[in-house]
Amino acid sequence: MNANGTLEISLQKHTVTRQPPPTLRIPFVRRCTVKTSVGNVEAMLLDLSLHGIYIATPRLPIVDDELEIVFRVPGNERELRIPTVVAWIQTHQTHPVHGLPVGFGARFKKLAIEDVRVIAHAIQAYCRSNPIYRQYL
Repeated sequence: MNANGTLEISLQKHTVTRQPPPTLRIPFVRRCTVKTSVGNVEAMLLDLSLHGIYIATPRLPIVDDELEIVFRVPGNERELRIPTVVAWIQTHQTHPVHGLPVGFGARFKKLAIEDVRVIAHAIQAYCRSNPIYRQYL
């Protein structure tokens, strides 16, 4: 991985630099804090991409609410504090096994370059560890 948070693969005399596709979403189950204008809510982050996250919580915000999501990524000491906008709401679990639990999807408003590196590294690590996802490296 280079200083820009992208993966460099050397093939003979050619170097290919790739970041995970921005729409690639990985399972990423971690505790997080949802900071709202009226207080903080402890919740579970379930999915992660370079565009946003899915958070499971029974305390649902409203679409277009601006929130700050605070969480840690394994292997990174710094706590990420990312401003987001609520993109959609899941009011009930559509399937007991395969459906997402009650929660919401949030789109990142602005990612600092270091946050992009940390998230891209987490996605790349997941892809390396999972044969189905290795095609994205």
